[in-house]
Amino acid sequence: MQTELYFADILQELYDAKKTGALYVRIVETSEDLYRMFFKNGNICHVRYGSAVGKDCLDILEYYTLAGATFFDGVNAPTLTSDLPDTGKIISMMRGFNKKVNMR
Repeated sequence: MQTELYFADILQELYDAKKTGALYVRIVETSEDLYRMFFKNGNICHVRYGSAVGKDCLDILEYYTLAGATFFDGVNAPTLTSDLPDTGKIISMMRGFNKKVNMR
């Protein structure tokens, strides 16, 4: 069952639950890549979309339409991204984008 939610609310839920895993987001605009966010104990520790990594990925998300998202519990990040702001700031940024996504 899919539920349409604000993207920032999904991030907040994962943060509050201190989840470790990966959130894969499909983008409507044509691409073979998924937008991927990795969490460790609720904190966002790695973000990747195509060749973009880290803060660059956060900045470009406002220009895309989100289609659907799936969280994979227990998946570890391939690397840690050092240029990310703290998770609270990322969630605030995403609230400003006002994006919705279908969550599975």
